[in-house]
Amino acid sequence: MDVNDSSKTTKQILEKYLPSVIAKTKADSEAFYFGNPMVEEEEVFRQMWIGKLLEPSRVIAIEVNIKDTNIQFFELKEKSWKLIGSNKMSIPFFGIEFKDLTADQRKEIVISSTRNMNANTFQEVYFYSDKTSAIHYAGSFSTDYVIKKDKKQIEVTYEGSAYMDPYKALYEWRNEMLVPVKKVVLAHKSEDDNTALKFEYYENNTSNLKGLTLMVSEPYNEENKKQKSLWDNFFRH
Repeated sequence: MDVNDSSKTTKQILEKYLPSVIAKTKADSEAFYFGNPMVEEEEVFRQMWIGKLLEPSRVIAIEVNIKDTNIQFFELKEKSWKLIGSNKMSIPFFGIEFKDLTADQRKEIVISSTRNMNANTFQEVYFYSDKTSAIHYAGSFSTDYVIKKDKKQIEVTYEGSAYMDPYKALYEWRNEMLVPVKKVVLAHKSEDDNTALKFEYYENNTSNLKGLTLMVSEPYNEENKKQKSLWDNFFRH
């Protein structure tokens, strides 16, 4: 694909590949038409994917402008491309995956960052809405996660780093958004003290991505059975 040709606009590239996309759609033998899921060259400034990326009945095109950290979504409708969403990414783009996170037989779009010095990555999720016929940003999470399709939840464990405190967080799909519903953190009391920790517990009774409310904040004690139980059994309650 000519995605790295800065003289060509997104529309020009999509129009160039439209005849072959339509032909592949009629053949109905493939789900993925064009694109590479990972960034392979440092000089690449734009990535693009085209295909039945989310479900068999819908042809989607996705463009990521790596330098501008912008992502755009298009849908093939009546033999033409229609813009159905765009967003400014908050993480440096490295790769893209298509996963069914909600057990509805339709995949969500998950973009990821490169691993940092502590081998942690960060993910952003984009969701196709039947209500609006558009794709929107639905939430973000980090590193080690377990998808619980039956519960429409994602369990996240972050082991911490020199810059971020360790935590566990439970995310749940609410109103087409991946909402953090509870979180427990072993927080440093200050940047200058790496030994003194606070035990913090948060809950979210809303559908707001930023709705976590601090419920408990107290000095962390390894001998505190209540704290230990909450941390060890966080995903069981």
